[in-house]
Amino acid sequence: MSNTTSQSILSGKRFWIAIFLFFNLLINYIDRVNLSVAAPAIMKHFHWDAVQMGWIFAAYLWTYTLCLIPTGALVDRYGARNVSAIAISVWSAAAMVTGGVTSFANMVMARLGLGIGEATTFPVAGKLIRQWFPAKERGIAGAIFHCGGHAAPALALPFVSWLVVYSGWRLSFVILGGLGFIWLIFWLLYYRQPEECRWLTEEERQLILNTRDVSLAPTASSSSRIDLKKVLPVLLKQRSIWGVMLTQGCSTYFNYVFLAWLPTYLVQARGLHLVKAGVLGAIPYLVAMVAVLSFSRLSDRLLTPEGIRLGKRRNVVITLLLCSTVVMAINFVQSQTGLIVVLSLAMSFNLTCLTLNLILTNDLLEDANLAATVLAMDAVAANVFGLFAPVVTGYIVKATGSFAAAFYIQGFVVIAAAAICFTLTRKPIHGPIRGEMAVPLAASH
Repeated sequence: MSNTTSQSILSGKRFWIAIFLFFNLLINYIDRVNLSVAAPAIMKHFHWDAVQMGWIFAAYLWTYTLCLIPTGALVDRYGARNVSAIAISVWSAAAMVTGGVTSFANMVMARLGLGIGEATTFPVAGKLIRQWFPAKERGIAGAIFHCGGHAAPALALPFVSWLVVYSGWRLSFVILGGLGFIWLIFWLLYYRQPEECRWLTEEERQLILNTRDVSLAPTASSSSRIDLKKVLPVLLKQRSIWGVMLTQGCSTYFNYVFLAWLPTYLVQARGLHLVKAGVLGAIPYLVAMVAVLSFSRLSDRLLTPEGIRLGKRRNVVITLLLCSTVVMAINFVQSQTGLIVVLSLAMSFNLTCLTLNLILTNDLLEDANLAATVLAMDAVAANVFGLFAPVVTGYIVKATGSFAAAFYIQGFVVIAAAAICFTLTRKPIHGPIRGEMAVPLAASH
């Protein structure tokens, strides 16, 4: 392969790393969305109300959120290969076990197990995007990864709806939970970091190593153990880290309302059959995939290296947040076509924002050795907010008999996020100075 060929992410072999990330998140979200699609059948089977189901939706987020920063530090210390292998084994097993639950407590335990395993996904992605892709490709690489999360409901909504109707909800968890073990086989066979990867040409390896970081040089050795007691206080004193975390949190609240409740909304509020709800509900996610890829690629092309370092990607994030307020129009559209258009616009703007805010975090981060830890902090904020979304929505629906207030709250939340991003993400994110962050350790892989 020539150096000219390797210049493009689509023709270079590093594209396969983006594909690995895509399928990792795809399987992750399929195992989450499975419960959302099966919710009407599960509620009927166990005689649970909206509040009980809201707590079930949120259960995995408790362990997911608690494990994010520790697993991010593990990825920074031991590398992505081994940590990811263990994690996907845990969450796939938990997903399959969900098909055999017999009570509320069983269901909660299965979802807690799912959360433990899935906590590595975003820290690993942040690490790999920083290690494997030139800085000018972070947007498109992150977009390919995030499209796995958007493709999951697009695929799962119609397919799982069909499984639930014709085979029962239990079998859907067993079948879809097994997908993670297929991914694991290919991961163990083919993944190494770029310095060691045998199937990567020398030309492309040098391209990656020479262009993957346009920010300041790392402030600590790559052969080091991340000491969270020293790292976290330094990070949490910075306005920019709070800016990206809170922006991610508000955007995730918006997303999780749909991720948890959209099938139920379409069935209960719009009177659709579950299978039709699954098909129609998939359309906005398919539209969002195109939007995420397009906006992310555009942000890469428009930004200069200096603009990346200064966090100019925030301007796109703020614009997308304000556009996401279109969600409130759901309460005024009557036709199915109008509803799908509004949902498609709202999801496209919000899901692109979720992608680009994480890339903005990587842009602002000076020390690449902290990538997994800092992206884990973003994910913690996201899921602290996200765990309230299904529960708050459940209480709103039970109290009012309607989803209208929930959609208004989504709109106000993203307006707040735009203000936060505008005021707080103005400076680079730095770690402790050399020698203060870590203690020596053999180089991680």
